[in-house]
Amino acid sequence: MSFSFIQDGTYGITRPLILGTVICMLANPKAAKAKLVLIFQTFRYLLLSKDKKWKKGEEDPASFFPTPGGANNDQEIVVKRKTVIFLRHGESTWNDTFNKGDRKKSSFLLGFVPGIILSLATEWYFLVLGKSDESWFFDSPLSKKGISQAEGIAKFLRETDPKDVTPQEAKFLRLIKGEETETKASGKNGSGKCVMVSSNLRRAISTCAIGMKDRLDRKISNDKILVLQELQEASINPDAQSIAPPFGKLVASFMDSEEIKNVYANQTDARLNKGNKELKSNGLIRMKAFCKMLFDGDGRNEENNDKNGSIVLANYDNVLCTGHSYWFRAFFQTYLPRNFQHVCKTKKIVNGGLVGFTLCHTKVKTTGEDKYMIDPSSLTVLYGGF
Repeated sequence: MSFSFIQDGTYGITRPLILGTVICMLANPKAAKAKLVLIFQTFRYLLLSKDKKWKKGEEDPASFFPTPGGANNDQEIVVKRKTVIFLRHGESTWNDTFNKGDRKKSSFLLGFVPGIILSLATEWYFLVLGKSDESWFFDSPLSKKGISQAEGIAKFLRETDPKDVTPQEAKFLRLIKGEETETKASGKNGSGKCVMVSSNLRRAISTCAIGMKDRLDRKISNDKILVLQELQEASINPDAQSIAPPFGKLVASFMDSEEIKNVYANQTDARLNKGNKELKSNGLIRMKAFCKMLFDGDGRNEENNDKNGSIVLANYDNVLCTGHSYWFRAFFQTYLPRNFQHVCKTKKIVNGGLVGFTLCHTKVKTTGEDKYMIDPSSLTVLYGGF
C-alpha cells in the first residue's frame, strides 16, 4: 500500500509539472527553441567534440629563440615581446555542484544530492519563464563563492603597496590596475597600456568586472573588457558552452549584481567575439589564434577594422587575460621550454589566481611560420598561485 501511495503521488506531481512546462514553452516558442538548441548543441559536443584532444608538438619552443649558449645566437632572429597576465575566473555554479573543491569529502557528498536538486529546479524555473539566456549549467555563472573570490582580487589590488613587492611584481600590478607603463617603445597607439580581454564565458567576464572594479570605476577612455572566443575553455562540458551570440550583446547572469550588469552593458566590447566555439575547434587552435592576434597587424591602425582582432590587440604591448584553468595550463605546457620545470605545467591556477609572464614571437626565416615562447625567467605568480 505504501509503495502504491508513493507511486501514485509521484505521478500526481509529475504529470502537472510536465503539462505546465509544455504550456509555458508553447507560450514562448522563441525562448523554448533557443534552450532546446543549446541542449542539442551540448550533446553534440559531448559526443563528437575533441576540444581537449590534440597532437602535442614535439618541437621545443626554445629552439627557435636566442638562448644563452644556444645554437641560434649567431642568427639574426627578430623577437617581439608582449606582457601577458592570466587571471583565472572564480568558482562557477557548475563547479559548486559537481566539484569538491576545497570542501571536505564528507561535506561534498552530503550536499551533492541537494545541490543537484537545486540546480535542476533552477534550470527548470528558467525554462518555464522563457529565460533562454539564463542557466545554472550552460555557460555557468559565478557561484557565491566565486563572487567572493573575484572580490578578493579587487581587495588584493587595492591593498597591495608596490613598495612591498619586487620590481617585477610591481610592474605587473601597475599594468593590471590600468596604469600606463613609462615607455611606449614602438610609438603605437595605446602600446603602454594594458588591455583587458576575457573569455566569452560569463564566469570569466564577471570575474574581470568584479576584480577590476577600481580600474573600471575610473572610466578610463576606451578601457573596456574585450571579449574573445579564442579564450573559451577547452572542455566538452555544458558549462563551457557560450550563450553569447556572435558579435552581439552580452547578457549578465542571475548571479550578477546590478553593478556588474551595468559593466556588461557599458564597459564590455563584443566586436571580436565570434560566439560559441565551433565543433571542429580545439584548445590548441584557439591558443594559436590568440597568439596570432597579439602579434599580427603590429602597428597598423585599427580604425575601420572593428572585427580584426589582430589589428586591435597588436596595438597593445600588455594584455590582461581572464580565462580558464585547462586552457591556461595547456598554454604553459605548449609554450614554455620543454626542459623548464614549473608547477604551472602540472597544476591549475587557483580560482582568482594571477600569473604574469612575457610572451615572445618570431618568424622562421625559411618558412615564415610563427613561433611563440614564454620567457621562463619572466614567469611570476602575483596572487593565489597554483
